[in-house]
Amino acid sequence: MARSASCWGFAFLGEIEMLMPMLSEADPAESAEGSIDPLGLYPIADALASRMVPGVRERQQHPRFLTVIAASLWLCSTFDDDVVADDGVSEPWQVFEWYVVEGLARATQDKSSLRGLPGRDKADKLRAEGVPMSARGYLKGPRTFGFHGIYRALAREIGVEQTGRLGDAGFSILSAWETDQNLEGFLGSGDGPGRRHRDRLRQAIADGLDAGATARKSWGQFFVDHFGIYEARSGEAEAIRAAIVTGDESAWVDGHRGEIFEALTSEPGQAVWMEQRKTDRPSERRFHEWLIGGASEPLRELLQAIACYEQFARYLQNALDACLAFMVQHRLRLKSTELADLDAVKNAAANVAQVYPNVTDALSPLGLVDRFTRSFEEFAEPVGPVEWAEQLLAFHTKVQSDKPPHGKAPWFDRFDDGSYLIRPGYIRDYEVRPVSEYVHAYRTNSLWSFADDLNLLSGEVKVG
Repeated sequence: MARSASCWGFAFLGEIEMLMPMLSEADPAESAEGSIDPLGLYPIADALASRMVPGVRERQQHPRFLTVIAASLWLCSTFDDDVVADDGVSEPWQVFEWYVVEGLARATQDKSSLRGLPGRDKADKLRAEGVPMSARGYLKGPRTFGFHGIYRALAREIGVEQTGRLGDAGFSILSAWETDQNLEGFLGSGDGPGRRHRDRLRQAIADGLDAGATARKSWGQFFVDHFGIYEARSGEAEAIRAAIVTGDESAWVDGHRGEIFEALTSEPGQAVWMEQRKTDRPSERRFHEWLIGGASEPLRELLQAIACYEQFARYLQNALDACLAFMVQHRLRLKSTELADLDAVKNAAANVAQVYPNVTDALSPLGLVDRFTRSFEEFAEPVGPVEWAEQLLAFHTKVQSDKPPHGKAPWFDRFDDGSYLIRPGYIRDYEVRPVSEYVHAYRTNSLWSFADDLNLLSGEVKVG
């Protein structure tokens, strides 16, 4: 841990600011451009984030979808494992998701209550056309982009789902929901007002499987009343919180989700993150600097690794962003000697090789050092700014060419005389970012949104 000061101290270097490209959400399947992760930095960052908060993804914002998934698992448990809809592809859980999204979109009066509902725009479009929800009209890649897909990893990590069935945490959450909603009989074999709703929902799923589309239109208000995104009541909210903090003992990854969530929702943790939220860009580095002071030794080791890796990543990202910004500014063929004169390139050339062993030391206990060295061995040795600039741009070209399924084009063209010219698709405004900022996100925003939805934030810092 002797190098820890250098990794954390990076946050307090001079505020050298460089331009960062505005990234799109995803590469279209037919695109040869490749506008995401131009230096291949994301996979290790994602591995570190997954090690720290297993199951949590940056796209996750609303933990009540865990309750809806628990209900889905329970309702669909009576269908055979291999049953699919008339369309030949949609499984029972997918039909239930159609009903939920369609019903919420149709019956919710306050449309702000639908923020964070995947597929809402599709549902609005189909409703306007008078067409029922189906695979053809729903999201492309629903296993990834629907609410089951977005929250499934977390549901499995905390035991809402276990081997495709309702797990212990799922049972606890759904039981608390049943009590809060006065729907006894929905879960289990008992009688009560929930039993009728359960049976009708199962029949609706069966009808949807037969039709290959939603086959009933009377369920919207039920979903609004009982599955609204922001409407978890006290018992259900506590069951979700307990599952997030405790996790599932059978989970593959032994992370620090509970430790971080409880630290974040403590009064000091809330104060630290709220101070960051007052800025244009809340700094997870600043939060991690606070967190590491009281962290367990394994979490401290992980936070140190993140700090070191992000220092390395920021040098590379700033240098590439500066080169691209310079290309956009001039829109002429530029030589590496011109790019090498940029402050960010000179800074990276002077420091990356020194940072490199810090990263390998920090990643070694986590089993990620081989992955790092295989990916970034080009930057292990010091070279001058001109050679370093050429090395960086060649590295970007290689990263792009290795992207599946058939490779992507680089963001610039390189000519036989060694000059570079920005490609038309990347002529854009670039956003200035401080050198102290992480390149990647480490799920603090998701955990904060969870805490807000579960009413765990004090009144002074409640999210608007």
